[in-house]
Amino acid sequence: MIATCVLIAFFAINSFGQAPDKTAKAPTKLDKKQIPKEVSEPYYKEYPISTYENWYGYPTYNIQSDWFDNWYENGPYIRTEFPEYYIVEFNKDNTPVKAIYTKSGTKIAIHKTLKSDLPNAISVAISKSEYKTWKLGKDKEEILKDTDKDQLKIYKVDVEKGKEKHTLFYQIDGKLLKDKKVA
Repeated sequence: MIATCVLIAFFAINSFGQAPDKTAKAPTKLDKKQIPKEVSEPYYKEYPISTYENWYGYPTYNIQSDWFDNWYENGPYIRTEFPEYYIVEFNKDNTPVKAIYTKSGTKIAIHKTLKSDLPNAISVAISKSEYKTWKLGKDKEEILKDTDKDQLKIYKVDVEKGKEKHTLFYQIDGKLLKDKKVA
């Protein structure tokens, strides 16, 4: 009986006494006061009229990764409390938008929910690809590098068939840039 109590106490102390894993912790929204002026000032200058404003931190990336080459792929989905980059989610003209800034205030990319149909060249490319019989996801994004008027646009489309899902990244001319299997 005593041995059982000792074992239970031992496991309880070890379970509750462990330091929390900050990487596994659910992200928390940053207060506007936590956003450096170098980041908030360019945002408010470019988007003075926006609604539903939420700020999040974004982790640092290893320079050897494909972060800089594949800027369009690293969307505002991974968040951290100790940011090197900042994401602001907001609505502009009733369209959900996410903008990514460096901690020095340089905008990296803009993710806009696409409410209209995909460009014709992308629809044609999908219809001629191995995904022609797959179901298109309802969420599509137009991703721009740097500014809303940027000519470099990438389109993100999710496709699924049964339990298998892929995220496809296309140029406006229908050229597939990346096919990423979703785990």
